[in-house]
Amino acid sequence: MAGCSQEQRKASAAAATEALWKEYAASLNEGDLERWLSLWTEDGIQMPPDEAAIAGKDNIRARNEAMLDRFTFEIGITNQEVETAGDLAYSRGTYKARLVPKDGGRPVSIDGKYLTILERQA
Repeated sequence: MAGCSQEQRKASAAAATEALWKEYAASLNEGDLERWLSLWTEDGIQMPPDEAAIAGKDNIRARNEAMLDRFTFEIGITNQEVETAGDLAYSRGTYKARLVPKDGGRPVSIDGKYLTILERQA
């Protein structure tokens, strides 16, 4: 990105991040665990509400495989801010999710917020 203005880099990072969140939501909404996991680094850490942090892709897989076995997701993500520093960026925003139990129980609604550290990948 040599020669790009700061505004161009920021716009490029914002567009890439928006595409990432669309893929994140689509993969969960379609119940595609492997596609969703492909967005995580091996040393990623997930910090779900009211739970202990989950470190490492294998642990994230185990926790979320159980969730996707039990629920159908309907999630929407609204990215509100992206800032970059070299190969790292942070993304801040909100999400609304509806988890529908596959066994026919009551849906669970979640309104949340996130702050995610992103690392540029190949």
